[in-house]
Amino acid sequence: MNRDGQPQLDAMSSEFVAEIKDDLAGLEPDLLAMEEKGADVDDDLINHAFRAIHSIKGGAGFIDFKALSSLSHAMENVLMRVREKKLVITSSIVDALLSGFDKMKLMVDLLGTDKICDHEKETAALENILKIEKEEKEDKNQVQQVDEKPEKALEVLTPLGDSPYFEGKTFFVDKSRLATALGSQKFIYAVHIRFEEDLKIRKKEPAAMLEDIESIGDVLYSGLDESPFYCVISTILDLPLLSQVLEIDVSQMALMDKQFTDCEKILKSISEKAVLSFGEAGKESNGQPLASETQKEEEATSVTTDLQIQPAPSSAKNGQNIRINVDLISKLMSRAGELVLSRNQLRSFMETEAAENTRASHMMQDLDMVTTDIQEAIMQMRMQPVNDLLSKYKRVVRDIARRMGKKVDLVLEGAEVEVDRNVLEKLANPLTHLIRNSVDHGIESPEERQNEGKPEIGRILIKTAHQGGHVHIEISDDGAGIDPQLILSKAFEKGLVSEDQVNRLTDKQKVDLIFMPGFSTSQEITDISGRGVGMDVVKTNIERLRGQIEIESVMGEGTTIQLIIPLTLAIVPSLIVSSGESKFAIPQANIKEVIFLEPGKIHEQVGNIAGSEVLRLREHLVPILRLRNVLGLKTYIQPTGKTQKLEEKRKAIADRRQEAMPIEKPEKRVKRNDRRKVKWDSNYVILLKLGANLFGLCVDELHDIEEVVVEPLNEYIKHLKCFAGATILGDGDVIMILDVPGIAAFSSLKFDTIKKEEIKQNQLREKAEENKGETKDLIVFCNAQKEYFAMELKRVSRLEPVNPSSIHHTDTLKYLEYNHQAVLLYSMEEFLPASPCDQSGDQVFVIFPKNLSSRVGIMASKIVDTIQTNEKISKDAACPDSVLGKLFVDDRMIQVLDHEKIILLIEKKTNPERSS
Repeated sequence: MNRDGQPQLDAMSSEFVAEIKDDLAGLEPDLLAMEEKGADVDDDLINHAFRAIHSIKGGAGFIDFKALSSLSHAMENVLMRVREKKLVITSSIVDALLSGFDKMKLMVDLLGTDKICDHEKETAALENILKIEKEEKEDKNQVQQVDEKPEKALEVLTPLGDSPYFEGKTFFVDKSRLATALGSQKFIYAVHIRFEEDLKIRKKEPAAMLEDIESIGDVLYSGLDESPFYCVISTILDLPLLSQVLEIDVSQMALMDKQFTDCEKILKSISEKAVLSFGEAGKESNGQPLASETQKEEEATSVTTDLQIQPAPSSAKNGQNIRINVDLISKLMSRAGELVLSRNQLRSFMETEAAENTRASHMMQDLDMVTTDIQEAIMQMRMQPVNDLLSKYKRVVRDIARRMGKKVDLVLEGAEVEVDRNVLEKLANPLTHLIRNSVDHGIESPEERQNEGKPEIGRILIKTAHQGGHVHIEISDDGAGIDPQLILSKAFEKGLVSEDQVNRLTDKQKVDLIFMPGFSTSQEITDISGRGVGMDVVKTNIERLRGQIEIESVMGEGTTIQLIIPLTLAIVPSLIVSSGESKFAIPQANIKEVIFLEPGKIHEQVGNIAGSEVLRLREHLVPILRLRNVLGLKTYIQPTGKTQKLEEKRKAIADRRQEAMPIEKPEKRVKRNDRRKVKWDSNYVILLKLGANLFGLCVDELHDIEEVVVEPLNEYIKHLKCFAGATILGDGDVIMILDVPGIAAFSSLKFDTIKKEEIKQNQLREKAEENKGETKDLIVFCNAQKEYFAMELKRVSRLEPVNPSSIHHTDTLKYLEYNHQAVLLYSMEEFLPASPCDQSGDQVFVIFPKNLSSRVGIMASKIVDTIQTNEKISKDAACPDSVLGKLFVDDRMIQVLDHEKIILLIEKKTNPERSS
């Protein structure tokens, strides 16, 4: 012990301290679960908590830490009364137990230092619980009226088995008490206590030992005056736990055989084989005098029962786990990283120097497999379930809610998901801020919730799931939600938003203002919130983890916060890309897909919205960035057949990609230098995931996928947003690892604006689809220059090219000799408002419509094309009756003819008498 009464720690003591910390870690969740279940708490949960506190007491006793031993003993006494169903769990009892837990945790943290902490207040609170329970029990006994003496009967128990401690032993027990114990599904044990060894070593008298036994169950028989000392006890403790509590080897105990757990069978057996019954007047129930004590014993020894007791095994299966120092795991992880780096370098060497050596290739494959296995095994050692962190927040939510007079239920889903220990540690502070905010700002008071028609108890859900190489953590509540206008007003008051920004922000952007430094909506400073420090720190900490945070909120319904965190920060599979003469690594977990923009069609796939370039991808608009523009790099292009590289000049990917020509020769920049259609002009777009959003990063070249070892940035450049770290490739090159969220933030991508435009375009597309009619095949022709008409192809029987000199004129009529017959020709100006048909060319065309009674053709100066369309043909007031409507194709206005009405006009003009 040191001068302050703290135990001195050696190597062995440190092991016990580690065990105590493990037991403490599991104790708090048990206490909170017990409070939640209240009177319905199950025995397994109580047993688990009791084992933990008993182990803590035992460890404290071993290292002679008396203060911790005393406090844990007081907590153990309270839990024992709960186990015996003599205390019902309430919030006040859990408050006392949690206060004791907090003090024990502080005591353990101070071990090895000169600091000490008192525990009198916590111990007194625990003892007061037992005192109140005892007083209530005494009052109940005093009030209880006994109308008649209960029937008392004795039952004989004869322990059977191989244990030498119980050979030939017979115990008389109270029949009613035995029946009560069996009806409560309790265990019945015979316990053998040795005066010399057990009592003397513990420096206890038999009465003191019996008092310890009575504290954990109902003593059905005790032989205080006997040597050795025997007793029979009914308890809910299982054999290993009973052995721990009494500090007696299990070989000195005998347990009831499991085949007799049927209570009715046992009670029937007891009723049939009870050897003695006492009446009020010292007579048996049949009126005969009682037998003598000697006769009792003789009869008792001759009775056999179906209730058997047998010794339990004295050894348990050894544990399969060992304790490993975290620093050792970190060192192994570092060495694994160096091994991966060496493997990559060797692989690069083998590919260039020994690619054809089969034996060397097989050796490389074996080394690759072993390296991967080692890396994965060490990574697994570092992985911990998220529940190790999330379960601690049950206490945080409970304490804050009680302090604020709120009722909140915390629900965890997917807490078994595992994350790198380093990531988990760095998540603690951000999650604490978010959960506190949910209770403080999100969940309303019980009265407010009832007025709004909500359940009195608020709900906070933390949902965790794996997705790709990331962990998605969703924190949602069913509270009041976030008022975007209130956020904006507060930000404007604090000078965080300029006046010209006020009317330009979307609701999402207004909510995101809470991430600005110094922002707070609290009216007063409390120990929970209101200092203006929180969400900006949360975002910074999440981004340091190469993670992302998104907030969605609906007024009156609640708020959802989405965190996306990488599984590990140590070794990351990455795609190596290059822009200009520089290489970079992009974590593979951030990549959704890689897109190749086909040369010559870039201007069709890429557009511009609100100053941002967007890629049209499967009916979606995705913002894209050029890596060279983001990082300010010079990139070069090398045309086919040329040895000299030319500097890339365009600012946007869809710009005209003209060569770098001298200023004094602008006439050389002709259309043939537009390099959007040149095959060597390749463009790769890496589609990257950023929460629920996507954006593209344009690079010049793709290389291999490598597992890179992440090295943190030097303090002089760690402020750069676009980089998450550095790494060394297999060829020895040092390259930067790109930070996807950092690039998006640095470039101020306008996801909301682009999404609105996408919705608008989709609506227009849907409207256009609705307006589309039946698909038609049309033949488009000209009457005069730039005057276009169309007929349905199925209404045309034949199309003939004709030399204008072959046309014969009679007054105003035009004829063509066709198959030795005269064919009357008309042009569109004879039926519609149109210019005269242009016959100045080398040929004209004659269209023969179907369903005419005589041979007639329609002249066309030129056949433009045949098209297929389902566009709805629009008709305005200026359209003649014989025109279905107008259609716009490739900047041409085409008048679509109504075949039936054109036929009637032709018939009327050809045979006026018949038409009349």
